[in-house]
Amino acid sequence: MFKYIACFSLVAFSSLATSSSLSCGETNFVIADATSAIDPFFKLTIKNSSLSKSYQFEIQKDYINIRCEKNSKGVFVILVNHFCGGSGCADMGNFGIIDAQTGEMLLEPNQPFKGNLEKAKEIMGKEIKPFACSAESGEVCLHSKIELG
Repeated sequence: MFKYIACFSLVAFSSLATSSSLSCGETNFVIADATSAIDPFFKLTIKNSSLSKSYQFEIQKDYINIRCEKNSKGVFVILVNHFCGGSGCADMGNFGIIDAQTGEMLLEPNQPFKGNLEKAKEIMGKEIKPFACSAESGEVCLHSKIELG
């Protein structure tokens, strides 16, 4: 019986979590969902020994997927896919790329309707694999629960 209660508690806690953290080379990062419609942004914070930087992504594009990856030159980057779910949206293809060591935004996720997959592949120097969004994948995938009026 305790095993089932513990499992249920873990599932309940996971569904309530609004932030997740990962590491990317020497850099740690945390992504958090908006806490209210008053502050309608996903917040990504990256930190290492020489850097502490934050980025905001509108929750109007209500999905954000993030993972650490190495580009074709072996440089760690934080790959962001920030997209909306409606018709006309570039589902699974509005990428941002952040150099994990310097915090430099190499590509802005600013093409929610036409996408920027080709530009992302050019910057990465390789194909971009789809996000798995599973516990084993080492990715953070959030869907904002905040309703905007």
